[in-house]
Amino acid sequence: MKIKTVVLTLLYTLTAANLHAQQDGFLSFTAPAYLPETFYQTFRKDLPIYNGRLYQGYLPTITGTPFLDEDQWVGGIVFFDSIWYKDVQLKYDAVAGELLVDNPGRMPVILANNRLYGFTLGERKFVKLGPGNSSLLSDGFYEMLDEGRLTALALRRKTIKETTGQSVIEREFIWNNLFFIYKGGTFYPVNSKRNLYAIIKEKKAAIYKALKKNDIRFRKNPEAAIRMATQLYNQD
Repeated sequence: MKIKTVVLTLLYTLTAANLHAQQDGFLSFTAPAYLPETFYQTFRKDLPIYNGRLYQGYLPTITGTPFLDEDQWVGGIVFFDSIWYKDVQLKYDAVAGELLVDNPGRMPVILANNRLYGFTLGERKFVKLGPGNSSLLSDGFYEMLDEGRLTALALRRKTIKETTGQSVIEREFIWNNLFFIYKGGTFYPVNSKRNLYAIIKEKKAAIYKALKKNDIRFRKNPEAAIRMATQLYNQD
């Protein structure tokens, strides 16, 4: 069965190598080109997506969760090894920057990042980017916050913060997100209100009024400011 799986997977991979579309350099999730249903039905638990490292987890004494949002499986789709997979249960480890797949009847596995190009968690889209796209980008999976003439992106990262008490060391997971905007073939870091307004200068006045009207301040909530600014900029 394993030999047959490998052979057929290679054949399907050859035919699927160009089954994804890119727009402005980004993986498109609009109309994923899945392989024939027989491929998924034939192999089921033996699909290549279930071949990966076993997930070991973190010490239970660390406060919080290493995962994006809550510690629960979320349905999504995955583009792995040039093949689209649907109806997969996923978790994203924001500390390690790795995607976990719920392996039916077995332990969860971690997908190899060098073969993973993008995925969704519910309605949220994540694409693989790095220095090959821009020297300003670290390797990782970036959430696409809004798409259009401007594409807003967030690199979701968590770190483990240690605090030394009188007798113990307390550890907790904390967020450390980075934001970028893609405009005209260039990625721009957005870490201040000044950066944001320089990117949207053509519509700065209108966007400034909208942010003020909705009481959205960059320093207090940079993600909300970037989302609204990008959405308004893309409206035409």
